[in-house]
Amino acid sequence: MWTRVRPAALLSLLLLTQTAFALLTQTAFATQRGRGAFEDRDQIPEGSRVRYLTFHSDVLDRDVPYGLYLPPSYDTTDRTYPVLFFLHGANENEKRWSTRGMTDLMLDRMVAAGEIGEFIVAIPFGANSFYTNSASGERWEDMVVQEFIPLIETGYRTVGERSGRAISGISMGGYGALKLAMQHPDLFGAVSAHSAMLLDDFEQATLDPRRAQLYLALFDSIFGISESMDLWNQNNPLRMARESTRLDDLAIYFDCGTEDEYGFYVGAEQLHDILESRGIRHEFHLYPGTHGWDYAREHTAASLAFHWEAFSRR
Repeated sequence: MWTRVRPAALLSLLLLTQTAFALLTQTAFATQRGRGAFEDRDQIPEGSRVRYLTFHSDVLDRDVPYGLYLPPSYDTTDRTYPVLFFLHGANENEKRWSTRGMTDLMLDRMVAAGEIGEFIVAIPFGANSFYTNSASGERWEDMVVQEFIPLIETGYRTVGERSGRAISGISMGGYGALKLAMQHPDLFGAVSAHSAMLLDDFEQATLDPRRAQLYLALFDSIFGISESMDLWNQNNPLRMARESTRLDDLAIYFDCGTEDEYGFYVGAEQLHDILESRGIRHEFHLYPGTHGWDYAREHTAASLAFHWEAFSRR
């Protein structure tokens, strides 16, 4: 059964979900610190060339793992390459782009077939942060923008300019990619998202009651929604799509499954309607499918081709 999540019910829902939130944060803690069960699930696919590294984040005061895909020709040429920054989903890590998405192998095949050109992909670990500078003071957005992007662009041979820089993501990472691109259109020339977490407000959203409780508790820890909706609204890509005057030159792609268990297709359609009403160019698709990598693998080739086309215009 599905239910509407209304602002009036927000506090009572949060009070009812203390136990659920404790379980959720335990999972998040295992993911952030010890990697938990992910180690058992993250089997590196045969033929993968993704490197797994770590850097120290001063803004978070912790080490942050990341994945790095370098093009096949990187070690045999002295050329520079565009960079796609990819953001993983909730309860995931920097390995899932390869281990579940097998996106690196797909990218290798597309390059070998001449369907697209070469570019670097960098995947930072983002915990369950929604890539947001949270109400509690953890600065995950700043980690990506102020530390991770410069780390990659100074440490590797990159184009190092907006036209050669893009961002993408899945689920929570799709939210993060859209949010960061819309907040920093001076940094990114293109953005793509698969199954992005897009909720206009809790009055309009429909969520499974159990998931609603879990996510409301998580959102309260990040956005402080039991006290104020200000931080939530400030970071909402749907609000940015309505209000930003700097999106005309941003290449935008997003898709979602019509059977997405979280109902994120509603927000995807809302984003499409907003952008279309404002005359902002974008590519949008609703495809048959549910939520997660089983769905995304069917459509990742399209977003990779989208990004190569955007890079080729520089």
